[in-house]
Amino acid sequence: MAAQGGMTLGNRLAIWRAGFGKAASGFVSQPEPRSIGLYARGKQLVAGNFLFAGHLVEAPGQAIWDIPAPDPAFAAEVHGFGWLDDLAAVADAPARKRAQDWTYGWIAAQDTDHGPGWTPDLTGRRLIRWINHAPFLLVGRPQADSAAYFASASRQVRYLARRWTKAQPGLPRFEALTGLIIAGLALEGMQALTRPALAALAQDCRTEVDAGGGIPTRNPEELLEVFTLLNWARLALTEAEAEVPPEIPAALDRIAPT
Repeated sequence: MAAQGGMTLGNRLAIWRAGFGKAASGFVSQPEPRSIGLYARGKQLVAGNFLFAGHLVEAPGQAIWDIPAPDPAFAAEVHGFGWLDDLAAVADAPARKRAQDWTYGWIAAQDTDHGPGWTPDLTGRRLIRWINHAPFLLVGRPQADSAAYFASASRQVRYLARRWTKAQPGLPRFEALTGLIIAGLALEGMQALTRPALAALAQDCRTEVDAGGGIPTRNPEELLEVFTLLNWARLALTEAEAEVPPEIPAALDRIAPT
């Protein structure tokens, strides 16, 4: 599957450097599936019907990574792993097999300094799903797969800690920061990497969510995404018994009526 746009030298360097360091060996506490998608879409994925960014590709029996992406938006949705939500909504053996096979397939083929899907916003989006659906992805897998999962997740957290500043203001940066916070709090030994991100998220709550609860793009779908992300960040902080910056609930209170 083609990469989303070109890969800058700075981004490749950040991915490479993120590969160094001790990988988490487990979770601080058992993750919960906060993001659940649509059962019907999950059944379509199991059947080999891939609908992303308005494009339908019928490819029964093929892995998601073997499908030629019609455009960059299609590739971005695939590498963001939002489809895990839909497979988790089905949650039967065939759905779990695809979720696991496609996730470990990404780790094997894309977890490199030149693989596609390595942008701050997509990495944040992907990490949120990996943490939310960790039991779904890890159950029944051999120890080698578990180690690969934690090594890749740790690398993505370290990458985000270096590159979230390159995410565009608005929804992309909210995704990058929230992914870093959720995964950093969930994975053993990664908590210290969340502190700068938490301060940045608080700042964005002040500057990107106006007094009327709107965001600069005025896109209602994006606003709902931001609202959801901030709720997940607040839950993750509360469960980790960490202080929730007041800017986060204040932003949620402004968005809610909107």
